[in-house]
Amino acid sequence: MSRIGLRSSHYGAVLIALAAAGWLTADEPGGRSLITFEADIAPILEARCVKCHGQDKTDGGLDLRRRFTILKGGDTGAAIVPGKPDESLIVRRIERGEMPPKDEGRLDERQRSLIRRWVAGGAPLANPRELPLDDAEAAHRVSETDRRFWSFQPPVRTPLPAVTGGDRVRTPIDAFLLARLEAAGLSFNPDASRDVLLRRLCLDLHGLPPTPNDLEQFLADDRADAYEQLVNRLLASPRYGERWARHWLDVAGYADSDGYLAADRPRPEAWRYRDYVIQAHNDDVPFDRFVSEQLAGDELSDWRRADELTPEMTRQLTATGFLRTALDPTYPGYTEPNEIHQVISDTMQIVGTTFLGLTIHCARCHSHKFDPISHRDYYSLQAFFLPALDPARWQPSEVRGIVMATDVQAARIREHNQKADERINYLNAALGDLVARFRKKRIADELVATRGAVDPALLEKLTEALAQPVEKRNAEHKSLVARHVPTLAVAEPDLAARYTDFKEEAERLRAAVAAEQALRRQPVVLRGLADLDDRPPTARLLIRGDYTKPGVTVETAVPEVLRNGDESVVISAGYKTTGRRLALARWLTEPSNPLTARVQVNRLWAHHFGRGLVPTLANFGRSGVAPSHPELLDWLAIEFVRSGWSIKAMHRLMVTSTAYRQTSAVDTAKLAADPDNVLLGVWQPRRVEGEVLRDSVLAVAGKLRDRMFGPATPVVAQSDGSVVTGDDDAGNRRSIYLLVRRSQHLTMFDLFDTPMMEVNCPQRNISTVPMQALVMLHGPFTERAAVALADRIQSATPGDDSTRIDFAWRLMFARSPRASETQLLLQSLAAIEQDHLAARGDAATDVDRIAARRAAWTQIALVLLNTNEFVYIH
Repeated sequence: MSRIGLRSSHYGAVLIALAAAGWLTADEPGGRSLITFEADIAPILEARCVKCHGQDKTDGGLDLRRRFTILKGGDTGAAIVPGKPDESLIVRRIERGEMPPKDEGRLDERQRSLIRRWVAGGAPLANPRELPLDDAEAAHRVSETDRRFWSFQPPVRTPLPAVTGGDRVRTPIDAFLLARLEAAGLSFNPDASRDVLLRRLCLDLHGLPPTPNDLEQFLADDRADAYEQLVNRLLASPRYGERWARHWLDVAGYADSDGYLAADRPRPEAWRYRDYVIQAHNDDVPFDRFVSEQLAGDELSDWRRADELTPEMTRQLTATGFLRTALDPTYPGYTEPNEIHQVISDTMQIVGTTFLGLTIHCARCHSHKFDPISHRDYYSLQAFFLPALDPARWQPSEVRGIVMATDVQAARIREHNQKADERINYLNAALGDLVARFRKKRIADELVATRGAVDPALLEKLTEALAQPVEKRNAEHKSLVARHVPTLAVAEPDLAARYTDFKEEAERLRAAVAAEQALRRQPVVLRGLADLDDRPPTARLLIRGDYTKPGVTVETAVPEVLRNGDESVVISAGYKTTGRRLALARWLTEPSNPLTARVQVNRLWAHHFGRGLVPTLANFGRSGVAPSHPELLDWLAIEFVRSGWSIKAMHRLMVTSTAYRQTSAVDTAKLAADPDNVLLGVWQPRRVEGEVLRDSVLAVAGKLRDRMFGPATPVVAQSDGSVVTGDDDAGNRRSIYLLVRRSQHLTMFDLFDTPMMEVNCPQRNISTVPMQALVMLHGPFTERAAVALADRIQSATPGDDSTRIDFAWRLMFARSPRASETQLLLQSLAAIEQDHLAARGDAATDVDRIAARRAAWTQIALVLLNTNEFVYIH
């Protein structure tokens, strides 16, 4: 036998020997598949046997879920004797038809044969490290091979590679990319023209096309650093935060409703988290602080014991809305355990994909199939969040929140409201006495009018009867009223109509009650997350993810493969808080953490270049795609930390590179050598997202309203099933301010791949379907916009149609039209106008001609809104 395997002369003999021993199945070609417990036997036992032997009960003391428990056996001894099927109790009972019971159905011949041959072959395992039943091994043994996987190693800063075309290197990014291009015999494309770069940058950083004035100023700027100055101006604008907050809200899974079928209850205060994200981007909050505020904003200060909340405390508490984005159908009276655990699971998925770029959630029911993340790791990580999301003390969606008040402020508010309530109760009692007094007076007046006198005893009984609502009167009450005052009305409006002094006094008392109620203080309840107290619940592993099967206790810890040696996360409890989430945030933002910085810079890269250096943005594990430029990814991650975690600094670095500024022209050599443009020798055109398309249409039509922040703009479901916004100031706000209702997704967004937010969306899909063209050509939104755009073009440019065409091109495409384009449009305008006037003939008036011209421009405007150049970034 050689050092690396069997010699070919021995191979067939060994196969024959193994087959004879029963170690190989005869079902596969060549009989080369080893029969193992995990692959062949466990599925049979799981489907047919563990219902009685290992799931909820163990009949006869026998557990068939693991090989070692089968060897241990039950009340009658070992279930199998490896290598001796005839002496194995389980084999004998199966073959005699005693197992499974008759009413459960017998195993078929193939299944019986597999079990016999497995036992005959020594009952082998595929994995020599068989997990205990609760998957709670003392430690998930992570191999050195596991630890050496690229994404589990800290980033390494490599020197910039040498390149031949040094004149094309503007930033270190270019050096890394150009080195790979030159190795393939390629280089960057030439720089794009200024007008192309202006539109590319504006759509990329603002999500809006540039205005004609923007184009004029940029083309006239002859400074050497005009492009860099443009980048700085765009990053300094409030529009930047509105654009890039949307990317983060995708990852966070933001929505304005709880979800769950048609109920889909609204989240009235969710918009405050959305506004936090916008402002954080505009303020360039360092990403490490951004992470900490969202995971543990409530643990960053001793806000409960402060005299009052500062703006910083308020911002930090609002940031914890990140942990409240998961779909949550629980409400008072409906707190089903299954729903509760699903909320926790979805929150874990959001955290894992957002900050670690790993599919941590795949280990909820079993150890990860691809990555070295154990079942224990999952629940150890979940333990960071249990003090706030404790299933045993669950707070439903609309109840859970953070009252925007310190303990001192809350006490003052309670004292103030208590005094106001006392005054309100006094005034309501006075009003009640007033009503009772005049009701009695009204009854007495009626008795005098009908009977000539008042019987005091009868008056008391009638007063008592009429004081009761009709549906609550007993038989005696009804009889008294029917006999004496059957038509008498003594409700407050009736009393007010009859007695002026009652009306005046009642109005005074009600006004006083309303005034006191207005004085009551109602602090805002943020949709945020805070620990229930400083007593953490016991964290347990849930066997197979089933909350009815709690396993062993687990410690609060990060995944073992990501730990530095045996070090654990240091957790410091505070006042009414465990400090667990803050400890996790600090670990995530340690410069040595191998994932957080990489994941974020890769996400930024993907939004700028259309594809991540790691194409699977939320999966840096083994089942993800390896980085195309690993040295560049590491350099960016280290630079991100070195720059103080500044996201804007990363934007500058990327968009000022030659790679970003090149043209999109493709030649045959590049297409053949790099068909998917992985080497980035060409700018990759891409379609704008649904939100950018909507905002761009509104912008060029002059309908976009730039009011920032505040409650979301409602969406409306139409009778035809479409979901739209109103055509008013609120409805024409930027898309980021529209209500994100899980059950009522804006139709335009639905068609243009805006996510539905089932959990979160680390990476959007891109589709091209006929309905996109239909909604853009025939939808009411674009039809209204076309009318407004046509009017804008006509009113903004007095003069001939050539001037108007030039304005339209600069408005929509940030360039002047070519002569052929102008000529084509002039001909089209004339033809459309003539069609509209044909019916009038010689009788056409000036009014008819104006209407025809407006109709022509409206049709042209609709076509322009549907052009490739408008819908794509080039």
